[in-house]
Amino acid sequence: MTKSYCLTLIFLFFGLCCYGQQEQMEKIYLNHQNHKWLLDVKVGANIDLISSSSLSEPELFDLKPKVVPVTGLRLTYLFSKKVGVYARFQVNIYKCNKSEYYPSGFVDDMMEGLVDAFFPLPSLIHPALDIGVIYRFEQNRWKVHPGVGIGYMTYLPNRDLSKSVEKDGIRCNLSYKQQASSLLVNFGLSTRYLISNNGSLLLDINFQQPLQKSSAELIVSTDQVYNKMFYETSTAGRNINISIGYGFVF
Repeated sequence: MTKSYCLTLIFLFFGLCCYGQQEQMEKIYLNHQNHKWLLDVKVGANIDLISSSSLSEPELFDLKPKVVPVTGLRLTYLFSKKVGVYARFQVNIYKCNKSEYYPSGFVDDMMEGLVDAFFPLPSLIHPALDIGVIYRFEQNRWKVHPGVGIGYMTYLPNRDLSKSVEKDGIRCNLSYKQQASSLLVNFGLSTRYLISNNGSLLLDINFQQPLQKSSAELIVSTDQVYNKMFYETSTAGRNINISIGYGFVF
């Protein structure tokens, strides 16, 4: 499934490039040397690369789909013939399934369901932002820009809930915490094919690695018993994004 997503996006990109070349058989003078700004609009797939060994059984973390849609913008400033800087904002779109250990009650679940029904976007949108530098390999209409950057991502919602319940005359205290958003380092490769003086088709591939560990914790205690479950991993949020789109040159 993951391979089919990747191959579809890559073949679509090169197919569009070939189509654009056939449509532009006449010579077009591309005066791109004076252009300093690039604005890319992209859509594609985000592929989760969390290590299988990071998944406890049963899981303390919320669950997210393996492959999800992603869309975003990237603004690049080419301040020299070989180097540029960029700022990227992208949004991964998916719905998380809460951990079975999350101690929500009937009222909590009902209120969350009502909010999702009337305002679904906040629970579906998981943004990421990074800034960095790119190096320019350019030949005629083809432009290849490898880059590296640093930023911040939201992988799973942060949760912090404590409650007390009484069963058979025994009071039990429950505490659950989840932290799964972190700083990240981004390694990317952007390939573009100029089809006009102010536009290009593009294929963008980038790999994101969290710089901070994500964790989830559950504490169950009574007057006589204290039980703590804790899980931590550095791979929650590790992913690869493959996108195609259109780049505006100005």
